[in-house]
Amino acid sequence: MGADPAVRVSVPLGWADVAGAVLMDLLGPFQQVDDPETDRSHLLFFPFRAGPGFVPDDDIVESLPSDPDLREALVIERVLVPGGWEEGWKDHFRPLTVGRLWVRPPWESPPPPGLLDVVLTPGLAFGTGLHPTTRGVLELLQDTPAAGPVLDAGCGSGILSICAGLLGYGPVRAFDNDPLAVEATRANAGVNEVDVDVHSCDVASVPVAWLEGSTVLANMTLEPVRTLLQTLRAHHLGGSGGVVRLLAAGILVGEQEREVLELAGAAGLRPARLIHEGEWVSLDLRPATPLG
Repeated sequence: MGADPAVRVSVPLGWADVAGAVLMDLLGPFQQVDDPETDRSHLLFFPFRAGPGFVPDDDIVESLPSDPDLREALVIERVLVPGGWEEGWKDHFRPLTVGRLWVRPPWESPPPPGLLDVVLTPGLAFGTGLHPTTRGVLELLQDTPAAGPVLDAGCGSGILSICAGLLGYGPVRAFDNDPLAVEATRANAGVNEVDVDVHSCDVASVPVAWLEGSTVLANMTLEPVRTLLQTLRAHHLGGSGGVVRLLAAGILVGEQEREVLELAGAAGLRPARLIHEGEWVSLDLRPATPLG
C-alpha cells in the first residue's frame, strides 16, 4: 500500500484542539491520536498529499500560541505513515445535534423527527465541521428568527452556509480563497439542496455590497477576523445600513478575545452573547445603533 510522508506534531492533551485548528490552516488535514497516559496528543498532518507541501518547523512553531506550556512541550517530527490514512478521519465523525440541526456524514442515519437533516461530506481539506467554534456559530445563528441574507466568510466545507439556508435565511452567499473549499461548499450545498452562491475571494477584497444588510458568519482565525472588522469600520458598516450581525469564531479566549471585542467596538459593534468552550470563544456582535 506504500507510505506517505507526514508531519507529527505532539502537544499536551489540553492543547490538541487549538493546535489542530490553527495548524490545519497551515498544513492541511490531520489525524489525532490521544495518549491519556502521557497526557499528550499526536497530530498527524499530510501536507504533501492534501496541503501546501514542505513547511519549515519554524513556521509551524510561530503559527502556534506563544504560551510556554505549549511551546516547551511541543515536538515536531517528520515520519512515514502507511497508506490508507485517508479513511481514518471517518472514525471521528459522528452525528451532532445543535439546536434544530442534526449534522451527520452520509453513512449515518437521518435525524429523529423535528430536526433538520444536514448531510456533510467534508473531505480531507476541511475537517468534520464539528469543532467548538463551528458549534458556537451554529448555536448563535439560532438565537434569533431566521431572516435576510447571509454571508459565509471563509466557508470551508460549507456547513455554516448550508445550515443557514435550511434554517430559513436567504439568499446565502459564501466565499473562500481556497479553490478546494469553493468546490467542497458547492458540492455539499448540492447534496443538501440548498442554494448557495459560492465565490473565490479573500477577506481583504470582499465587496462591501456583500456585507450590507447581511448576517455575516466568520469562523476563521484571528487575522482574517481582524481584517473583516477593519473593513466594517472603514466603510461604516457597524451601524444603520451595515451588517445585521457578525458571528465571529476561531478566536482564542483571553488576549485574542479582548482584541476582537476592542476592534468590534471601534467598528460600532457590541457583543450580544459570547459562548466559551474550552480555549475557544464564539461571539455574536451586533450594531450598537440598531438597523433602521
